[in-house]
Amino acid sequence: MSKTSWFPVWLPYPKAWIMAMKLGIPAYFGATVIFAFEFWRYSLVGSILAVTNHNGIILFFIVSVGALLLALIWFLILAGVYALLLKFLWSNPPQWLRLPKFSSLVIRDFTILVFSILPIIGIFAIYILFITGLKQSFDDLRQPKLTYDIFLLRFWWLWLISAAYFYQISMKKFIRSDKY
Repeated sequence: MSKTSWFPVWLPYPKAWIMAMKLGIPAYFGATVIFAFEFWRYSLVGSILAVTNHNGIILFFIVSVGALLLALIWFLILAGVYALLLKFLWSNPPQWLRLPKFSSLVIRDFTILVFSILPIIGIFAIYILFITGLKQSFDDLRQPKLTYDIFLLRFWWLWLISAAYFYQISMKKFIRSDKY
């Protein structure tokens, strides 16, 4: 237990959970998580190809950066539609429904959305590297037999937990910078 709060230090605060749930709307319902998953998947495949000295490494890294840019653009479009919807429904929307400032939205929230997928990517990597034993061909890595429902929908709770922890870390950094 921390001295300033009754909440355990190892567990994210309720505000971090709420922020993670709010981020889950554009991430899962808006399907931004698919683009971010593709970014990590193509980065992983490019890394595997780099280790095994195959051709096409640059192509996979270019595609992964393209997927990341698509995720950012789609995330910003969804945030814009959400902001317009709030203005349409309320002249003065409630504070808890408002979006953060644009810089915070892009830097903090989008970064948390992308990095929160890492546990799911870890499961994907374990499956590819150890369970299949790299028996899949090069074509199978580009079009895996694994579907998104396995990794993105069945492991949504991993994404939510990691997003809450990332929000907790970002809140501690923000609180610490306010004190000085």
